[in-house]
Amino acid sequence: MTLCPQNQYCPAGSVGGGISCLWLASCPSGSSSASKFGLIIFVIVFIIGICIVFWIHKRLQRVRTHHLEKRLRWIHNHNMNHDNPLMADEALLECEDENGDDESDETVNSKSGDQVIQIDETAADKAEGSQGEIKATRPQLKRKVTRVTHTFDIEFEHLGLTLSNGTSILQNISGILRTGRTLAIMGPSGSGKTTLISMLTSKIPKDEGRILINGQEEELSHYRKLIGFVPQEDIMMRELTVHDVLLHSAYMRLPAHLKRAQMTEKVLEIIDFLGLNSVMDSVVGDAERRGISGGQRKRVNIGMELVTDPSILFLDEPTSGLDSSTSGDVCRLLKSIARRKGLTVAAVIHSPSPVAFDQFDDLLLLGHGGRVVYHGPRTEAPAYFAAIGFPVPAESSPSDFYMDVISNNIKSKITKKFKPFYLHRYWESYCKRAQVFYADGGKNGVEYKHPTPHASTPATPHFNPRLSAYASQNASSISVHQQGGHGESLAMSNLNNMSSLALPSASSSSLQPPAPAASPMRYNQHKAVAKLRETASKSSPSSPRASMAVSDFQSLYDSPPIYRNQRQFLYDQLLHLGCGMFISIAASRFDYLGRQPDLVCAMTPYQLKYTCSSPTDHLTEVGVFIALGVCFAGISVGSMTFGNEKLVYWREKSSGLLTLPYYLAKVMADIPRIVLAGIMFSISLIVFFNQRSNYFYLLFIIIMLYAVAFAMGYLLSALIPQNRVSLVGTGFTLAWAIVFSGDAPDLADVMKDDASGGYKASSWIWVISAPRYAIEAIYLREVQARPWYEITAQPLSHTYELGQFWWCFQSMAWILLGWHVLAFIGFKLKDRNKQK
Repeated sequence: MTLCPQNQYCPAGSVGGGISCLWLASCPSGSSSASKFGLIIFVIVFIIGICIVFWIHKRLQRVRTHHLEKRLRWIHNHNMNHDNPLMADEALLECEDENGDDESDETVNSKSGDQVIQIDETAADKAEGSQGEIKATRPQLKRKVTRVTHTFDIEFEHLGLTLSNGTSILQNISGILRTGRTLAIMGPSGSGKTTLISMLTSKIPKDEGRILINGQEEELSHYRKLIGFVPQEDIMMRELTVHDVLLHSAYMRLPAHLKRAQMTEKVLEIIDFLGLNSVMDSVVGDAERRGISGGQRKRVNIGMELVTDPSILFLDEPTSGLDSSTSGDVCRLLKSIARRKGLTVAAVIHSPSPVAFDQFDDLLLLGHGGRVVYHGPRTEAPAYFAAIGFPVPAESSPSDFYMDVISNNIKSKITKKFKPFYLHRYWESYCKRAQVFYADGGKNGVEYKHPTPHASTPATPHFNPRLSAYASQNASSISVHQQGGHGESLAMSNLNNMSSLALPSASSSSLQPPAPAASPMRYNQHKAVAKLRETASKSSPSSPRASMAVSDFQSLYDSPPIYRNQRQFLYDQLLHLGCGMFISIAASRFDYLGRQPDLVCAMTPYQLKYTCSSPTDHLTEVGVFIALGVCFAGISVGSMTFGNEKLVYWREKSSGLLTLPYYLAKVMADIPRIVLAGIMFSISLIVFFNQRSNYFYLLFIIIMLYAVAFAMGYLLSALIPQNRVSLVGTGFTLAWAIVFSGDAPDLADVMKDDASGGYKASSWIWVISAPRYAIEAIYLREVQARPWYEITAQPLSHTYELGQFWWCFQSMAWILLGWHVLAFIGFKLKDRNKQK
């Protein structure tokens, strides 16, 4: 026997020399294994290198942010002399709208609103020429906000929804949504406010009624890409900045033919329009990491829809969780959006402040049972409620007062026998009276005019002519309303004789009584609907304004930000590193010791003869440990890829996002993470594990197993709630990495022809087990690197064969594809109702 030389190690059973020591390992004379503590230095240097890359990226990001801020300042400087959407001067806004109605209509119909800013240079020169003269008026700088290409007037008639148990959610709901106007939908809990919006957007099927779009009966789902829906929760990727959140929405939903520079320009315009300039580069934040304020986050939530240039904007309780001042700002912003961009805006509002409530043009009140209590201009609601016996006190909030009336917390001034369900009967009675009155406009001298999209209140007739019309038909009843006469005259027996304001049938809405013939403009809208359906899927935002050279910044725009959550990325790598280290320590004594020569076994005591004549094989256990660690780390990290973004995916899916491109993009983005995870795990694994085979074979096997584990995590995140994925993932790891590993129970026992009934029925699970093939591949590479004779002369354990290494690789590749298919189907089919 000779002593193993320095810089070599001689494992048990070595004959004729040792194995060269690794360049980062230490092998003194007589070493039976390599001391690989030098790999720890490599890992530290590797982590430092990653930190340096992040630092360089941060510096480049600062340069990019500087250019974006410079561009944003240019946009803001050309808009700063105009009305801030949150501080709009209503009189000036109305004057601007009146002056620009004809021009804006022409721009919408012909030029798609391409030109955003027009500067009156002559007026500007005059202002500069007046020396020493200080003017109180604003500079003659005219701003035209990009208006939508297609506009929609949405009418709905007699909508109803009844559940399978007989509960009525909505009953006989009719109304209209006008271009350029904002509608507030209010009502007590359970009155069907959110259900109405879901029904209009075809997320929930209606049992009865119909929906008219620009006068033609069809579904809004045909124009899904032109509809923006702002959910109640601020659903967005919280680790991103405001700019990146809006840019992500633009990338996901704007037409693919647009360049990134154009998308970024669009995002910057929206940021300036929403007044988010100061927080453009701030992280949105969440409960753990503080970011922007609640009002700013709500504006970002709205901006995610505006950046896609919708024609219709629905909002579900946009003021919930905000203080009165912030909610007023948000509602003021919605009003400005509707008027300046020509959108049709409808919002479900819960307990708005007086300032917020005053920003809405129209009001739809729903009572208990999903019936309409009032639908019409907001400014006419007080007169209507006064007419039916509920005058609004001067010191109270109108919105709160209406809700108290619906909830029967206010006593009627007319009758002591008032019941809450009288309200919708009052309204239906008025609708019938109004329909008769306006249909006979030639005799009574009152002609109905549609409300203009840019007026704060509709055109004549206002509420008073309607009351006078009613007075001409039922003077006694109206005198009771106005003078507070005996309430018994309005008992239930006389309800059919009173006129009350409620939502008319769609043809007799307070906003649109029936007209004898369609106007030429309406005819043109009818004619254009067929073209809208064809162009809806190809709708594109207006072109960026021609100003500074956008090409100067195009290279910066074309480089999207890399992995944003750098701290989480480092935590993930430390997780893989730690798992590999723990497995390395556990497998430090596991090896393959071959069968001893017959002369040696002849001198061995009887009790040790079996051990002497049979190999001591622990390589399979090493494979099980590796599979256990990889599956645990891979499933844990992979489940966060989609799990943390599931709500964002549902929101984007409801706006027309295709599942397959989204899924493939996320999988491709995870490839670098999988490769780095395999490197970190394998490097720490070989520190103590007596690895003999080529390191790169081991690395490739671990990377492939990581890819399978990530796919398992994708499937679990699609099927299991996020708060339970960790627990289910642990059980998933134990099942596949231990039970179906092929070690215990032994694969030979499972696959033999005379296997027991249980194994025979479930043997297919071992066939589709990726850890089983990974363990076999690791075993084959390691055992072939051992010098024992019986390895090639006798059959291997667990039915393994030496020539099956690449077959194991191919099997893992097919299993990986299968897990991805299941994960994709899970995302496609699970929670379908939340993706509409």
